[in-house]
Amino acid sequence: MAVRWLLGFTLVVAVACGKSAEDKPAPATTPRLISLTPSATEVVAALGSAQFLVGVDEYSEFPAEVKALPKVGSFTTPNLEEIVRLSPTLVIVDDIHATAAGALHDAGIRTVECKMHTLPDVKSALRTVGEKIGKAAEADAVVAKIEAAVDAANAKRPAKRPRVLIIIDREAGGLGNLIAAGTGTYIDELLAVVGGANVLAGAAVKYPKISMEEVLRAQPEVILDLSYAARGDKGLEPWKDVKARTVTLQEPFLIAPSPRVDAALAVLTAALAQR
Repeated sequence: MAVRWLLGFTLVVAVACGKSAEDKPAPATTPRLISLTPSATEVVAALGSAQFLVGVDEYSEFPAEVKALPKVGSFTTPNLEEIVRLSPTLVIVDDIHATAAGALHDAGIRTVECKMHTLPDVKSALRTVGEKIGKAAEADAVVAKIEAAVDAANAKRPAKRPRVLIIIDREAGGLGNLIAAGTGTYIDELLAVVGGANVLAGAAVKYPKISMEEVLRAQPEVILDLSYAARGDKGLEPWKDVKARTVTLQEPFLIAPSPRVDAALAVLTAALAQR
C-alpha cells in the first residue's frame, strides 16, 4: 500500500511552496499542526516539531510516533470533518487539496501549500514551514545539513558513471507491468548526485511503463528495484537471467521527497558500490 501511495504521490503533487490561505504570521500560541502528506510530516519532524502534530494523513509513518496520531484521511481524500474537529492552527497541504484548502479557509483554518518534487523544493518547504511555526533557525540548520550531504556525495562520485535502471513497480513474481523512474523524478535527481546515469534519461514521461525488450535494449549495469514485489527472499529471482547487478531498495525516502537526504544519498551510494 505504501509503495502504491508513493508512486501516486510522485505523479500528482505539483504546486509551489509558500502559498497559504492566509498570508498572516502564525498566531503566538502553541502550534497545532496537521500534515496531509508523509513528506509534509517529515518536514515538521525535521524541524524538531513532531510534538506539535495533532493529526496526519493515513500514510504517514515517520517518525514512528506519528503512527499513534489521529488520521485525517488519505492523500487524495482528506477528512475535512476530522481536520476541523482537531482544531489545528495550521494545515500543510499541496495542490490537489485546493478544494479542501478552500473549505478549511472558509472554516477559519490556516493552510500552507508546499510542493516537494526536488531537492530545492525540500529546502524551500523546510524554510516555509519553519517560518510559519517559528522554527526558521532550525530550518536553516536542516538545509545546511542537506547541502553538506549533497556536497559530500558529489565528492565521491565514481569516475565512470554506472548505467542504472530504477524500477518503481512491477507484478508480483514476474517482470510484467514494469514501471520505471525517468528524468525529472526525485530518485533520478538523487541518482545524479551520487554519480549514476539513468538509462531512461530520454523518456518522454517521468514514470514510463516499459517492456523487458526495452530493459534489454537499455543495457543497464545496475537495476535498483524499489517495487513491493522485490521484497522477500525470492524477490529478485525474476531478474536472474538479466545481465545486470540487481539491488532491492525499500526506503520510502528514495521515492517521496524527504529531508532525510543524507540517508537517501548514503543508500544509493552503497547500492552503486556493491559488487
